[in-house]
Amino acid sequence: MRISQSDGEALTVPCGISDTVAVRAPASKVGTPDMSSSYDAYISSGLYDRRYPTPNRRTLRRLLRLMPAAGRFMDFGAGTGRYTLPLLENTGATGVAYDVCPTACRMLTERLERFIGDGRLDVRNGNLSEMVDAFRQGFDLALLAFGVVAHVAGRGERVRLLGAIREMLKPEGALVLSVPNARRRFRAEQRAAAPLVRDGVLEPGDVLYERRSGADTIEMFYHLFSPDEARSELSSAGFGVASMEPESLLPETAVVTNSLLGRLDDLACEAIPVASGYGFLVVARP
Repeated sequence: MRISQSDGEALTVPCGISDTVAVRAPASKVGTPDMSSSYDAYISSGLYDRRYPTPNRRTLRRLLRLMPAAGRFMDFGAGTGRYTLPLLENTGATGVAYDVCPTACRMLTERLERFIGDGRLDVRNGNLSEMVDAFRQGFDLALLAFGVVAHVAGRGERVRLLGAIREMLKPEGALVLSVPNARRRFRAEQRAAAPLVRDGVLEPGDVLYERRSGADTIEMFYHLFSPDEARSELSSAGFGVASMEPESLLPETAVVTNSLLGRLDDLACEAIPVASGYGFLVVARP
C-alpha cells in the first residue's frame, strides 16, 4: 500500500497497518518541536529501545489486573511495543496499537506480525477523530504509558486527547496512564524554560530538552505534572481518578534495564508517597 504525505511524497506502508495511516499529527504548538519527527529519529536511531527495552513491572502488573480475559485494549503511543507485546502474550485480548511515528508503526508491524496475522492486533497511525468514529466505546482498557500525554503541547490539546480516549472506552472501562513528576524531572530545563513561560511561548510545566544519539541531537518537548494537575486535566476530560501511585522511585531507564533494580524499586514504591515518584501511575474511569 502507498499513501501520500502532505508534501506530496509517496510513503510505502507495510501490510498490517490500517488504511488510516500517515495522516500527519496535528501541528506542534509554536516554540515546540514536532514530536512525530523527533520520535521518528529517536526510534530510528535505536536509542529508544536501548533506554526502554522492557515494560515497567508496576505498570504492566496494573494493566494485566485490569485487562478482561478476552477484552479489547488500545495502546496509544505504543512505541515499539513494550506493553502491546506482553498484553497479547499474557492474555487472550485483542487490541489496537497506535502511534504518530511512522517508524514505530513499521517496527510494530514487523515485531508483532504473528498477532496481526491472526487478527488480534491492528496497528494505527491516523487522525484522532477517525479513531473515535471507528472505535467509540470499543475498548475495555486504554494505555497512555510513560509520559505519552506529556509529549502533547498545550493543556487544551492534552484534554482533547484524553477526551477522545474516554469516548473510545466502554462505560465500565479504564485508562492507565503515567505522567512525569515536576518535582523530580528536568530541574535545569525547568529553569531554562522559565523565560519562555513568562513570555507565553510555553505553559507552566513545559520544558524543552535533547536526546543525543551519536553525533545527532533530537529535540524533545515534555510537560511536567503535579498530582493535582494530573487530576485536573483528567477531570476536564470527563475522567474520575480511581487511583494514583508512584510508577517508580528511580528513573525509568534504570528500572527497565536492570531487573534487580526493578524489583527493589517496585518494593520501595509501596512505601513512598505519590509525590515522591519519578512519575505518577494513574488509573482513571470514564
